[in-house]
Amino acid sequence: VARRETRLAMEVSSPQFLTGFKCRPVPEGEERLRAMVLGDLACDLLFGESSPLYQRLYAQGLINASFGGEFEMIPGAAFLYAGGESKDPRAVAAAIQEEADRLVREGPDAGLFQQVLRANFGSNLRGLNSFENIAVSLTEGCLGGYDPFRFPQVFASVTPEDVRAFLRENVTADRAVLSEIVPKED
Repeated sequence: VARRETRLAMEVSSPQFLTGFKCRPVPEGEERLRAMVLGDLACDLLFGESSPLYQRLYAQGLINASFGGEFEMIPGAAFLYAGGESKDPRAVAAAIQEEADRLVREGPDAGLFQQVLRANFGSNLRGLNSFENIAVSLTEGCLGGYDPFRFPQVFASVTPEDVRAFLRENVTADRAVLSEIVPKED
């Protein structure tokens, strides 16, 4: 992590933030496809709309419908991020880290894991109905050295322990950053 925190005052009505985690880069090949699946599952279990953390933060008024995040990979780098509007971005970032630590210790709820796994698989399956999605998947697969149509085999092999290992390795305090845009004071 080059810089742990940044804060900038701008003409915004409420604070905006992104918190992220610098993940280990993933080599080319099927391991890359597996990392994409694990990263997406980790995001949904950690702070997806069905997650206990999302529900709690929303009920406390710390996030709103603008909140979201995902896992991204680019050549030589990978990162997981979440953000949106919040009256207390630091509290949200701390809650995400606490929830990641809890998931590493206890593992995800079995029912929620299966729900998230099925939802992600279904999303990938529905993507086959889109010419644009297929073209992007084939291009990413070609450049990443994997066959994107092997996603059913990858999903079938993923376990809750795999997601725990992903979180244990990547979503840690020493890999965390927080960027805030706060309202400019007159």
